[in-house]
Amino acid sequence: MDGMNDMNLWQRLKTAAGLLARGTDTDMPDGIRPPSRVPAGHDPLTLSTVFRGVQVLQTAISGLPIYEQRGGVRIDNVSPLVAQPDNKRSRRDFIADIVAALALDGNSFVRLVRFNGEIVTCEVLPPNLVTVTNDSKDPAEPAYRYSYLGHVYTTDDIVHSKFLNVPGRLRGLGPISAAREEVEAAQQARDYKAKFYSDSSNLKGYLRSSENITAEAAQQAKQAWKSIGDAADIKVVGKSLEYVPLDLKPADLQFLETQKFDTTQISRLLGIPASIMLAAVDGSNLTYSNIEQSWIEFADYTLSAYAGEIEEILNRLLPRGREARFDWDSSRRANMSDRFNAYKTAIGAGFYTLNEVRAKEGLPALQEGQANEQA
Repeated sequence: MDGMNDMNLWQRLKTAAGLLARGTDTDMPDGIRPPSRVPAGHDPLTLSTVFRGVQVLQTAISGLPIYEQRGGVRIDNVSPLVAQPDNKRSRRDFIADIVAALALDGNSFVRLVRFNGEIVTCEVLPPNLVTVTNDSKDPAEPAYRYSYLGHVYTTDDIVHSKFLNVPGRLRGLGPISAAREEVEAAQQARDYKAKFYSDSSNLKGYLRSSENITAEAAQQAKQAWKSIGDAADIKVVGKSLEYVPLDLKPADLQFLETQKFDTTQISRLLGIPASIMLAAVDGSNLTYSNIEQSWIEFADYTLSAYAGEIEEILNRLLPRGREARFDWDSSRRANMSDRFNAYKTAIGAGFYTLNEVRAKEGLPALQEGQANEQA
C-alpha cells in the first residue's frame, strides 16, 4: 500500500481501473490483481452472439417472480429490500447487472449499505474495479478483503458471488472470461470478413489480354485503370483488354460456416439452446417435445446457476429464518390448454386450491362463497 500512498487521486483511480500498472503486478497471484481492461474493439459484447446470449440470460432471470418462505412455507408478501434491493434502481436492473457480471467476468460483487447497523440498500460494483485479497495465513480461516476505488471492505460489507468456484482461486471463472480465446477468434473472423470487403488491398479483379503484352504496356494499363479514383465512374479498357471481376461469395470464403460454428461454440459456452439463440444446428430436428425439453434443461443447468447465486445475495438482506426463492413455474408455462388441464388435475388431487391457481394466473382471489360456487 506504500506505492498507492505515493500516487495522487487520479492515479489511484486509474490503477484501480486497471489502466496503470503497479510495477509488481507480474508477481501478484491471480485474484489479487484485477483483470486488465479490455480494449473497446475486443469487448465481448461487440460480438452479436455474446450480446444476444447475455440479453437472453438477463431477460429470462430478471423476469422471474420472487417469493419468500419461512420454514418451507410460502409467504404472501416480500420484504421491501427484496422487492427493491437498490433503492436507486429497479430490481430488474439490479438482477440484470449481476447476471451480466457473472456471465462476462465470472464474479459479482454486491456492496451492502448499512445505517445504524441495519442494511438499507445495496449496489452492484463493477467487477473489473474490485480486487480480492486474503490477509489470513490460515487456510481454514480466510480473511478476505475487497478493494474498490480506494476503499477496503470485508465480507460483512461485500457479497462475492462466483459463477464457477475453483479451489485456490480468489476470483471465480465465467463462461466468457474462461474461454476468451474462442471469443476472440470469433471476433477476428468477424473483423476479417468486414475487412475483406472494405480493404482496398484485396484483389477485386484483373485485366486480361488475349495477346502477348509487355511489362511496359501492362504498367501503362494498370496506371490508366487506377487513374480514375472514384469506383462509381465509368472505367475504360484499351484494345484487346478485358476486365475480369473476382466474384467471391460468402459461402465460397466459408464466412457463413465459420460464423455458424462460432455461434454454436458461444451458445455452448453460455449454456443456451441454439433455438433460443436463433441459430440453426445441422442435423437437428426441432419438434415441440425436444424444444420443450431444451427449455427445461436450460432452466435446470444454466439459469439455476445464476439464480442460485442471486438467491444467496437476497437472503443476506432478510432476517434469519426467511429465504427468497425464484418462482420457476412461471418460466415453464405450457400452452393454455395443457396448463388449465394441469390446474384441474392439481385442484382435484388437492395440491392447489382455486385461489392458488388464480394467483398463479395473476387473477384476484375469490371470496369463500364465490370460490365454492366456482368449484
